Amino acid sequence: MRTRSLTYADALRLLGKDENEAVAALSRLTGVTAGVVTVASAGTVDFFALRGELVKWGHDTVRGLRDRASGIRRFDRTELLVAAHAVVVITAFFEALDEAFAAAPGLDLTDAELTAQEQVALSTGTGLTESYAAMVGALIDQPPPMPTPLHPFEDLLAGLSSFYGGLSRRILTFLAELAAFADKHSRLESVVFSEALTTAAVSRYQLLYRSLIAAAPEFGIWVNTIESQATRHVVRVVSADLGAEIARLRSVLTAVPLPVDAVRQGLGVLHRQAMERPVLAAQYAPDHVMLPSLGQGYLNPSGQMGVAGRNSRPSTEDWWAASRPVPDVQDFLLACLTSVPATSSLLVVLGQPGSGKSALTRVLAARLPESDFLVVRVELRTVPADTQVQNQIEEALYQALGERVVWPELARRSGSALPVIIMDGFDELLQASGLNRADYLEQLRAFQDRERDLGRPVAILVTSRTVVADRARFPAETTVVRLAPFDDDQVGQWLAIWNTANADALAERGLYPLPDDVALAHPELAREPLLLLLLALYDASTNALQNSGTGLGRVDLYERLFSDFVRREVDKGHPGDRRDDEIDAEWRRLGVVALSILNRGGDVILDTELDRDLPHLLGPASTAPDPDALSPSQVLVGRFFFIHEACATRDTGGPRRSFEFLHATFGDFLAARLIVGELVDTAQERLHQRRRRSQAGTLDAGFLYAATSFVTIARRAPLWDFCAGVIARLTAADRELCRELVIELLPEAGYPHPTWSLAGYEARRKPSAARHAAFSANLVCLAVLLSDRPVDIEELVGQPDVTAWRDQALLWHSMLDPEDRRRLWQQFRVSWHLDERPPRLRIRLEDNAAVSVKESLPWPPAEVPDPGLLTFDDIAAPATSRTGRLLRRCAFVQTTIDSRELIYALTPALALTPGPEGPVMDDRLFQGTDAGGARRSTLREWVSRVGRSGW
Repeated sequence: MRTRSLTYADALRLLGKDENEAVAALSRLTGVTAGVVTVASAGTVDFFALRGELVKWGHDTVRGLRDRASGIRRFDRTELLVAAHAVVVITAFFEALDEAFAAAPGLDLTDAELTAQEQVALSTGTGLTESYAAMVGALIDQPPPMPTPLHPFEDLLAGLSSFYGGLSRRILTFLAELAAFADKHSRLESVVFSEALTTAAVSRYQLLYRSLIAAAPEFGIWVNTIESQATRHVVRVVSADLGAEIARLRSVLTAVPLPVDAVRQGLGVLHRQAMERPVLAAQYAPDHVMLPSLGQGYLNPSGQMGVAGRNSRPSTEDWWAASRPVPDVQDFLLACLTSVPATSSLLVVLGQPGSGKSALTRVLAARLPESDFLVVRVELRTVPADTQVQNQIEEALYQALGERVVWPELARRSGSALPVIIMDGFDELLQASGLNRADYLEQLRAFQDRERDLGRPVAILVTSRTVVADRARFPAETTVVRLAPFDDDQVGQWLAIWNTANADALAERGLYPLPDDVALAHPELAREPLLLLLLALYDASTNALQNSGTGLGRVDLYERLFSDFVRREVDKGHPGDRRDDEIDAEWRRLGVVALSILNRGGDVILDTELDRDLPHLLGPASTAPDPDALSPSQVLVGRFFFIHEACATRDTGGPRRSFEFLHATFGDFLAARLIVGELVDTAQERLHQRRRRSQAGTLDAGFLYAATSFVTIARRAPLWDFCAGVIARLTAADRELCRELVIELLPEAGYPHPTWSLAGYEARRKPSAARHAAFSANLVCLAVLLSDRPVDIEELVGQPDVTAWRDQALLWHSMLDPEDRRRLWQQFRVSWHLDERPPRLRIRLEDNAAVSVKESLPWPPAEVPDPGLLTFDDIAAPATSRTGRLLRRCAFVQTTIDSRELIYALTPALALTPGPEGPVMDDRLFQGTDAGGARRSTLREWVSRVGRSGW
């Protein structure tokens, strides 16, 4: 089967060589199968004598394209359209060439027609054979640029300009060797090999392209689905708006009813029924709301697209820097499925959790006409993960239809329809199965190639979370689309649908619809479809979101969102007098899930991992007594709307599951709430023990240690912000109690505590020193967050403060995960207060103030800082500059561990002002004089010059 663009010769054979004598002649020239013009065959046809007939035939082809392309297979229709396009490309060039010669005095293109003698010479291999064969070959055997949804229309026109330039060179070479043009070479070159001819041919092409769009709307959507400023201008020349073309294409595809067998019909019924289901399972919605159906509530997303290969990294932002915007992803996918590459390359759709990837595939499956597409949607979570692609497809068919269907037989029965396989949830296959499926996309491509070679062409679309895209190798020419968050208009459109569906229910309870600006005040949630639904559900209860005003912070918003959901879940069980206890227990369950995920350093947790954690963090009652019952993790997570469950099935054993929050910040908030809550509880217990004056009351900080000894709260910016926000909500008394507890725990943070609870808890295997490092680092973080002023280092680590702090900081540097130790020093500013006697070393939250060299450079641990020794002028580097970051890190560790990098950073400054014997590297650098007593540039001036030089 064909995988390249069609040539003019291909078009001649495909569109009917018997309809026109000129076409028949050229068809004989190109052979029955083939595509390569030989020297001997070229001499059998006078190409210039045929050009008038070929131009006429080209126009006739375009006029008859609408009827010819109706009622045939999707694959055959696409090939027919590509062939017609090849005809238009050459026809436009012939017309422009004739016009150029007609306007050139003394030049006549009829002089290029071959005499009988010249034809004999060509056919016998003498005379002008090479240049003529090259010219004819370029005209009919060179694939012209083809419109594609992957590139904007101006790229196509640029490619055509280059293509026409190549044709012009070949024609000029041949004509220059003819006797009729022997004394006209200069004029001939100015006409044939000119920008004017290329421009005229491109203009002719655009006019003919309008006719192609009128005959087949695919041509309109192929050039309309990529957003570009230039494209918007150029496309207006050839096409109406995209929406009109899409509507016309759907009308064309459904205009001729074709027979559909029972399997295809059954799949179509299932796809359409999916559009009638609510956008959210009823169990997660309160009774007072009306959920729109998927068909009503779905908005076509926008996105970005790029073409990936084996070494591409679509999981990174850098890869998307060169991508092209896609205004409507649904329309773009339809354009791709009607284009030539559909059966020779993969389509991959990436997005965040809650961005609507699965919804997109359901809507696409329902909207693609059954007469033109046979859509098989495979939920990878429900089919064996460790089996072949064909087996996965057949298993999905069995689950959907309740009968065994063999894939090759179904493909042969597809009739006019192009099979489209949608593999939904590649990320679930990776995360939940634990298998290494880096080659899965390559397997899909191999399956696609095999089917095409066997005469069963198939298009394949895959969906996945963006973050796991780095765990797969992308075959060459894979089209990748990343779904974009909603913009303001889309948020408004979705809310209009929601408010319309709930207008009566809201009015009956005296409530108001949710305004756009109220939702958009919380952009991290409002711009993701599923999370926008969450905001709408929350506000539909009591207009709580609207009534909160503009001062609602993120901590308060999340607290209210979760409280609303938790209360509704608890009330479903009619708890009676135990309602408050049940609400607290539900909060703790959510927090434990978040903590288990956090302690593993990622965003996902396997069901087996969560099952191991629950007995420790929730108690033995969380263990399932019946081995045939749902696992503890399934019972726990199953009722939480906020948690997404991924599932993968293997040939042996039951399904494997993984869990993650719909938005990573949900987990950060819940973990922060649990950690700070546990800190408060432990501090209250400590206060209670002191009031009893009980010698037996040993403090148990086991849960706090389990929650803070694997990663630091500084690791993730949202987690840090939530911890700070939750602490800010505490009363002054609770903050002081917690601060006292943290200061009490710090000296013992590096020692084992066998009497503490949860001694057997281990989220992941780490050395004891690493856990002690994380615990002590978190205690310092909490101490600073709980303080309303800079904290004296001596209060945290005792005396000698510099030595003890340095030892502690080096422990963190050596034992924490790289992300933890990097984020730790970035959150704080450690500096000397040299105006006090003796000077004090203190730590505060990073405020991005300029970094003083005098206050940052570490002193030898055995010496008391003496400001009198610092005779050089102080400098202040920007906090986020390279030098500023080096100073901050050096100050945080209070050692010369980073002096090498600091010297590297200062080397350009030293080079800017060298002394007589080279750069000054001794005390004169700071004292500002050279060996002869003459004043030299101070460090302040050097840094100023370095800043201007880009360092």
